[in-house]
Amino acid sequence: MKKILIIDDEVNLRETIAEMLVYVGFEVVLAQDGEEGIKKVEESNPDFIICDVMMPKLDGYGFMEYHVKSKYAAIPVILLSAKVEQKDEEYGLNLGVKAYVRKPFTFKDLIEKINLYS
Repeated sequence: MKKILIIDDEVNLRETIAEMLVYVGFEVVLAQDGEEGIKKVEESNPDFIICDVMMPKLDGYGFMEYHVKSKYAAIPVILLSAKVEQKDEEYGLNLGVKAYVRKPFTFKDLIEKINLYS
């Protein structure tokens, strides 16, 4: 069973994504911001990471800047964001994320990205 870390400060969205991923057979670990996400990566060594961009303490871009330099850099990351400008997506992709998914999104699209990059 693949383990996915979800890093998002929006409780409802984080828990909804988690419930759907568990339903389709994934193990899920949750974090509420980038700082906690870094700790959870080290504790749980997930197979895949879904990370929001706009969060308190450490945002998704900051998380990625740390992640790509860590010993866990091979773990693929998808960024979720309400930011819709092309420059935001390009910045995320340049940081090494596998995909940049704009909110709102469908669960089907998210699963397709996870399956494609994991």
